[in-house]
Amino acid sequence: MRWIWIGIGMLLWAQPSPPKGISKKAYETYLEAVRLVQVRQEERALILLDEALRIEPYYEDALILKGKILVNRKSYHEAKKVGRQLRGLRNASGAGIAWGLYFLGKAFMAEMAYDSAEVVWREFIMAALGKLPRSLQDEGALLLEQSKNAAQLVRNPVPFRPRNMGPAVNSPAEEYLPSLTADGRRLFFTSRRAKPEQPPNPLQGPDEDLYWTERNSGDSTWLPAQRMPAPINSPQNEGAAFFSADGQWAFITMCDRPGGLGSCDLYFSELRGYTWSEPKNLGPEVNTPYWESHPSLTHDRRRLYFSSGRPGGLGGADIWYSEWRDGRWQKPVNLGPPINTPGDEYSPMIAADGRTLYFASNYHPGMGGQDLFVSYLTDTGWTQPRNLGYPLNTPADEQTLCLDARGQLAYVALVRPDGLGKEDIYEFELWEGVRPQLAATYVRGKVIDASNQQPIAAQVAVIDIERADTIRLLRSNEATGEFLLSLPLGRRYGLFVQAKGYLFYSGHFDLAHADSAYEMVVPLERIHKGARLTLRNVFFDYDKADLKPESEIELMEVVRLLRSNPHWKVEIGGHTDSIGTSAYNQALSQRRAEAVRSYLIRQGIAPERMIARGYGESQPIADNRTEAGRALNRRTEIVFIESTAK
Repeated sequence: MRWIWIGIGMLLWAQPSPPKGISKKAYETYLEAVRLVQVRQEERALILLDEALRIEPYYEDALILKGKILVNRKSYHEAKKVGRQLRGLRNASGAGIAWGLYFLGKAFMAEMAYDSAEVVWREFIMAALGKLPRSLQDEGALLLEQSKNAAQLVRNPVPFRPRNMGPAVNSPAEEYLPSLTADGRRLFFTSRRAKPEQPPNPLQGPDEDLYWTERNSGDSTWLPAQRMPAPINSPQNEGAAFFSADGQWAFITMCDRPGGLGSCDLYFSELRGYTWSEPKNLGPEVNTPYWESHPSLTHDRRRLYFSSGRPGGLGGADIWYSEWRDGRWQKPVNLGPPINTPGDEYSPMIAADGRTLYFASNYHPGMGGQDLFVSYLTDTGWTQPRNLGYPLNTPADEQTLCLDARGQLAYVALVRPDGLGKEDIYEFELWEGVRPQLAATYVRGKVIDASNQQPIAAQVAVIDIERADTIRLLRSNEATGEFLLSLPLGRRYGLFVQAKGYLFYSGHFDLAHADSAYEMVVPLERIHKGARLTLRNVFFDYDKADLKPESEIELMEVVRLLRSNPHWKVEIGGHTDSIGTSAYNQALSQRRAEAVRSYLIRQGIAPERMIARGYGESQPIADNRTEAGRALNRRTEIVFIESTAK
């Protein structure tokens, strides 16, 4: 018998005459089964193989092919029977014995009988030597290590307590590849559920589509999932999508499309108001003639991770990333070891901190199939991946996981006995030890016109005050004015919201010692006489009028505002709380206002456009009897007082 091995059960040709001792009818039946395997009709092939084995019960080649198909279909109980039959054959060939051990080892792994699997894999490695392809010998060595590692994982289970998301989200079909907004309120996923308007493909079943669901604001239950509209979904397959932290950007895997570069490419779509844009291929900067899928975008939108089968990697499928720089995606970089391996790595999911990566691998020490792992980015590179443990990982394939900005609530696609279908989405609390390296929170807001309360499409920027680094830059939705972003804890941030024709809004988040989520309405005031801008990120040393360096971030926003409105004159007002004498507070506020004016002059704003005035404690906006109120009263304001426009 001569064949070429291309994965389980894929045979290209056989010898022209029956093997010795095998009848012509059994042989011809076997050849027809080979042909059916080549066209992926494995169910019919199994029927013919059983017929061939009824005629010739000791037909070794038929048993081997049957075992390969059963393993490929994950029918391990039946594969175990075939393995034992092969090992019990009279005059079995060395290859037949090795294949029998292979099927037994696979079955023991699936049954979590890891001690038995370890024994079988040791036998297999010796039996396969010189009898089976080197790739299978290497696989046996890998599975030997997997069986030993899996036994340890089972003996030390993790506190994994999954909750099926129920019929509002899951169906009798498959649901997988979840993607979550930063606040944990909206979940996107891929499903193969049937659609009334489209009959399923008789060979492949229903195609893949993208769906979404959101939490009911009243009781936090999940509302019934809805199919995403066109142009996101189409009569073709759409899946393996990642949605940005605010739910406004989508990176979608689309396959075999006109103009595509490979078998599957990454596409981009943006939510504009209530409508998604036509998905656009990311182009040759990211895609290749090979397979690209499973995108994941960092919360700062600067780096896109994905899985690809392109050349230049370490294994079959590797994790790569592309940087957004100079207005375009840069040439992707292989993430390299210790993340990538000679095996396959899929489904990267980067946490809100940008330094914690969850992914799937069939090579790192695990339970025998694809397992989920976590790795952390340090100053010296990525840490050795850590298996997320049993019973989250099992001998089956666990491949997709996502979590909220806080890194506490996670979602995973699993096949479990209590499921509603073939693969369901579950939610669970992520335990300590595998949570993101840095905790985060989220800010959800709505930008409105201060005078008429109508939503505004505005630029929203968050700047790390100490590092003077813009860590978040996005736009509020043009139809709703809403925005959503995540912020790592342990830092101080300035928030700036601006739109053409309006005063900018500034806010301040001190997350050095807090982890609260923020819900806010941002009213923007149109520029007019009397318009007042409160600067919340201008800081002075205690009892001094010297500007702190971190004040420059907001003052440069003032510079840009005045440059874009050159016909306006403004007043810079200094205000204090009521601690101290009125005369002292008046003098201090005057010096602070003048310090701001001097800074703006140094940045090129004409002196005659600005006056500085100290108000001391005379114009409080909050109660001076509390520290919170006094903090609000200590402020700098810009007031538009006169326009020279004709």
